[in-house]
Amino acid sequence: MNQYIRSWVFWLMFIIVSISFTRCANIVPPSGGPRDTIPPVLLQSTPRDSTVHFKSKKITFIFDEFVELDNVNDKLIVSPTLKRTPLVTAKLHTVTLEIKDTLKANTTYTFNFADAIRDINERNIVQDFQYVVSTGDYLDSLQVAGHLIDAENGRLDSNVAVMLYRELTDSIVSKEKPVYYAKTKGDGSFRFKNIAPGTYKIFALKEEDRDLQYNQPSEMIAFLEAPITLRETNLADVNMLLFMETDSTIKPPPEPIDSADIQPVEEKKKKLPKLQATPSLDGGMQELPAPLKITFNLPLRNLDSARMILGEDSAYRPVTFTSTMDSTHTQLSIGYRWKEGTPYRLVIPKDAPTDTSGQQLARADTIKFTSKKANDYAIFKADLKVSDSTLAAINDTTMHYVIQLVQDKTIKYSGTIVGGKWQQTFITPGEYEVRVLLDTNGNGKWDRGNYYRKPRKQPERVIQIDKINLKAYWTVGKSITI
Repeated sequence: MNQYIRSWVFWLMFIIVSISFTRCANIVPPSGGPRDTIPPVLLQSTPRDSTVHFKSKKITFIFDEFVELDNVNDKLIVSPTLKRTPLVTAKLHTVTLEIKDTLKANTTYTFNFADAIRDINERNIVQDFQYVVSTGDYLDSLQVAGHLIDAENGRLDSNVAVMLYRELTDSIVSKEKPVYYAKTKGDGSFRFKNIAPGTYKIFALKEEDRDLQYNQPSEMIAFLEAPITLRETNLADVNMLLFMETDSTIKPPPEPIDSADIQPVEEKKKKLPKLQATPSLDGGMQELPAPLKITFNLPLRNLDSARMILGEDSAYRPVTFTSTMDSTHTQLSIGYRWKEGTPYRLVIPKDAPTDTSGQQLARADTIKFTSKKANDYAIFKADLKVSDSTLAAINDTTMHYVIQLVQDKTIKYSGTIVGGKWQQTFITPGEYEVRVLLDTNGNGKWDRGNYYRKPRKQPERVIQIDKINLKAYWTVGKSITI
C-alpha cells in the first residue's frame, strides 16, 4: 500500500513539474524597457521588387518580426486596376499576395499597401509599402503628383480616390474603373508612380461604396477640363477642387395648397400636434440688429401679421415692424431697428396664424424679450491683399472677394470686400474660422461646379486663412494676403 502511495505521489510531482516547465517555455513579450517604435523591416521579397518579365501568381514578403494586416482589402491599391482583388494573408513574419487575374503583357504593375502592414506587438506601421513589377522588358517610371482641396471650405481632403483613364469621354467615369488610381493623404496630396507614357483623363471621387465609379449624386468629385499628357517628364502641381454636384433628383417645392383639399382636423385619423410658436432668443435676449425669428412647428397656410402687436420699452408702446415668412412656411422674421438694452413684447393673437390643416394657436402667445447692447458684441476689420501669383492663377480682373466668418461649419457673417477692406459689427463673441471666397459671379455666396450639366464649370474656390478669437467690446483687425 505504501509503495502504491509513493508511486502515485511520484507521478503527481512529475506532472506538476512538467506543467511548470511548459509554462516557462511559452513565449511572453518582454515587459519594461523602452517602447518599440521601429516598424517592421522587409528582409526579402519573392520575386524581387522591380522584377521584369514577371509571370508569378504568388508574391511573398518576409519581415524581420511578426506582422499582421489591417484592413488590407480597402487599403491595397493595384495599378493598373485588376478585375479581381488579390488575396493577401499574413502568417508570422510573412505576408503573401496571390494574384487572381491574368496580367496584361508589357505592363508595369504597382502594389501599394499604404499602411496595411504593421507589427503585432506595438502596431508600428510599414508606411507606404509598395512593390513594383513589369510583365515586359522595362519598368514604366513616369509620375503624376498634386493636391486635392475641398472647394467649399478650403480644407485639404484625405482618402479620396484620384483616377486616370485612357479613354477621354466624359461618361467613362461612370461606366468603367480607371487604369490607374491613387488615394490622397492627410495633407491632400496624391502621387502616381510608374505610369506609362500617354494621354489621360484625370478625375477624383470621394465615395462610400468604393466601386470607383461616379454613380451617386451624393459623391464628391473633382476634374480637370483638359486631359494630361505624359511623355518624358513627370507632371507635378496638378491641383483640383473637390465638390458635390447639385442633386438632379431634388424635387421641386410643393405647389400652393388648395383650401378645398384640406380635411378638417377631426377627420384626420392621426391626431396632429398642436400649433406652437417658438422664438429664437439667446436667454431671453434679442440679437442686434438681426430680426426676431419665430419658428412654427407646423407649416402655415395663412398668417395675419397685421393683427400682431410689437410693444417697445417698459410701457410696451406699439411700434411698426415688418414680417417675412420663409419658403417652408414655418419661420417668421420680425424686422425692426431694436434699441439697445430695451424691453419688448410681441403679442400673437390665437387666430392670427393658421396651419395647413386649419389649426390655430390654443391661446394668444406673448413673447417678452430684451435687446442686447452694442458692447455685448465684437467688431472685425479685414484688409485684403491679392498677390501677383494669385492674380496670375485666377486670370480674372473682375473677380469678387468675400470674407466669411465660420463657426461650427456655419457661415455666421460674410460680406464682399470693397477697396481691399471689410468691416463687420455686432459679432457675437467667440472663435471663428476666417475664409476668403473667390466669388466668380459676384452673388456673394459659394457656387457648386458642374460636370455632366452644361455648361460645364469648376466650383468657386474658398481659401482657408486661420482662426480668430473675438471678444465683447473689442475691435480686431487682420491683414490677409492670398
